[in-house]
Amino acid sequence: MEFVSLGHKIAEAEKDNLRNVPLFGTDNFRSWMLHFEPGDGTPMHYHQSPETFLVINGRCSVKGLKGDERILEKNDIVFLPAKEYYQLTSVGSTTLILFGNRSEPFGVRPVRAAE
Repeated sequence: MEFVSLGHKIAEAEKDNLRNVPLFGTDNFRSWMLHFEPGDGTPMHYHQSPETFLVINGRCSVKGLKGDERILEKNDIVFLPAKEYYQLTSVGSTTLILFGNRSEPFGVRPVRAAE
């Protein structure tokens, strides 16, 4: 078993200005924390495997390729199927902190909408 304190990881991300903090990883699973200041986020992209995000703090816009959008707040969870384009953006006045996991190892690159 492995354990991690999200409180410590959040403090580390703030101190070192980290956007993506790996937490756990194996050859077929990974979990991480995203730390976005207001206005920051990801490009439109998808992954080969399904994933989830849990909002720990802040507000998150989740947009699809066709312009559909949903605003998530603390304790909301989103499930994203494999190969479904999405974009995450911090839309609140505080730091957005997301806990994510996906059924693939670290190092697998996403497919961006522009590619």
